[in-house]
Amino acid sequence: MNQGLLENYKGKLLISHPGLPKSHPFYETVIYITQDRFNNEATIGVILNVATEHTVQKICNEQGILFSDGRPTIYKGGPVNQRSLIMLHSDEWHSSNTSDAGLSYAISSDPFMFEKLSAGDEPVQYRIFAGLTAWTPGQLSLEINKQGPYANSLPWLITNPTDEIIFGSEGTEQYSNALELCSRQTFDQYF
Repeated sequence: MNQGLLENYKGKLLISHPGLPKSHPFYETVIYITQDRFNNEATIGVILNVATEHTVQKICNEQGILFSDGRPTIYKGGPVNQRSLIMLHSDEWHSSNTSDAGLSYAISSDPFMFEKLSAGDEPVQYRIFAGLTAWTPGQLSLEINKQGPYANSLPWLITNPTDEIIFGSEGTEQYSNALELCSRQTFDQYF
């Protein structure tokens, strides 16, 4: 594989192709890529728009942390390591295990983040995910460029995210908004 063809996808949105069948595990998904280091490490992201039935309040209360706001939903970040909890958030906030996730976002994954949230110390914007999505080194590039074993598959759509797309909607509305953003950004680069 030509190293020059590889792109770093950290900080990008992946949008599943509209032609995917409903039976596909990534049907109508929007994924934010939090880590991509080309060929030496896996590419990691979280599915933004698939909610679970769990809330932050339920998880906190199970851990003995009093959290009175039942509103924040936990989203299904992906099929890998589904018992881990990851928070994607605006980068002005930090916990004991916070790292850069591209653009103006960060990720945190530690029990202390829930104690901070329960005390009212929270980021301006955030979402919490159970699990993540991962690709082996170089796999995502092959999928996007329809190469190798992915030559006949439907490609991912890729675009730059906005706060509104990441935090402002969910479900099929978030998917539709992401498709519209991708179309607009693609159109704008030609005019």
